[in-house]
Amino acid sequence: MAQSDTGTREPGIRLRQLEMLWAVIECGSMKGGAAQLGISVPVVSRGLAQLEQTLGYSLFLREGGKLVPTPEAERLTPSLARMFSAQSELRRLAFGPGSGKRPRLVLAVTPGLEAFSAGWLTRIAASEALSEWLPSLEVLEVSQHDLAIREGRVAMAVSLEAPPEPQGGKRAKTAAARARELKASLRQRAREETTLIEGDDDEAKPTAKAAMPELGDTPELPFDVEDDAHNAEGAASRSGTGEEAQAEAPPALKLPLMLLWPSRWPLLDKPLTLARLNERPFVDLPETSSQGRLIRGLLKRERVTPASLLEVATPASAGRLARTGSAATIIDALSALQVLEDARGDLIGLPLSMRSERYLEFKWQLPTAEEGESLHAVQALLISLLEEEVAASLARLPLADEEG
Repeated sequence: MAQSDTGTREPGIRLRQLEMLWAVIECGSMKGGAAQLGISVPVVSRGLAQLEQTLGYSLFLREGGKLVPTPEAERLTPSLARMFSAQSELRRLAFGPGSGKRPRLVLAVTPGLEAFSAGWLTRIAASEALSEWLPSLEVLEVSQHDLAIREGRVAMAVSLEAPPEPQGGKRAKTAAARARELKASLRQRAREETTLIEGDDDEAKPTAKAAMPELGDTPELPFDVEDDAHNAEGAASRSGTGEEAQAEAPPALKLPLMLLWPSRWPLLDKPLTLARLNERPFVDLPETSSQGRLIRGLLKRERVTPASLLEVATPASAGRLARTGSAATIIDALSALQVLEDARGDLIGLPLSMRSERYLEFKWQLPTAEEGESLHAVQALLISLLEEEVAASLARLPLADEEG
């Protein structure tokens, strides 16, 4: 409660609620106001409902599908306009050229990317184009990224995740191809049998037409094949692994997995391969994590059965345990590089080839910048510098023969 000039307690009004009110008045809709503030419509709706409860009167009426300010809200409009105009000018003076203070550029990463992000932040700090910004890092679980972006707390959120359902699209594409081949075969046979019908007898022609489909028609197929093709093509479209989706999707920033093998374990002059993990202790990651599910699926596809499984929470913990010689492990290349640099010969690192979806992908979320705002260019530069740091890290991977 705020203290009034008369000494009585008045209900408190939050600045954020007034920002929501002004944005909706300016845009004429709840959706437009939410987009302008970079938050969700339900957040704006709740904020205005709380403000109405505090004020004791309604702020908007719905007429013809549009939100119209009530007379009470219109009475507030001139003061709101002056307040937010003054706020914009204050922000310009505080953070603009000659202010002596740079606006913060908060970046969110998952815990596993914290060590890698030191190099990314160094590149950002050295960038002349970003010299007006003050970069800082916030470590958040991937489940918190969406909220941090919607609330405008971070300028970019980065995570490292396995590609979704890597094998489903391939199976769908194969099933669809088989169905197309069968259709083509039946269509060709229909043409040949139609051609072999001789004679111009009027009675023969209707028979041939009824028995054989017209050229270009789809022959009747067994139900299971038709259903298989339909479902397969739909699955390929949904999973984004069909030819069309691959052509439209932007290239992903991929990162290989790495096998870490204790150097004290004998190799007997034989190459290090995934098959070596059979009958050996292995450090795994939780199945609830994207990386853990990917690694478990990889071992299953390669028919690798370790002697025992230990589970730890993070890739860094798995690498440290492997360094003691207790077990081998498979983790992302960035975490593995950090472990190898500290291992001083206690570990052998083998990058796994990225065939059969043995990789992780960098994924990032960005807030929607207002039109004309310089944040668009900043976001593009942040992605470019991230790609440069990933490329520099991958160049440090140890060279090894491709595993079997």
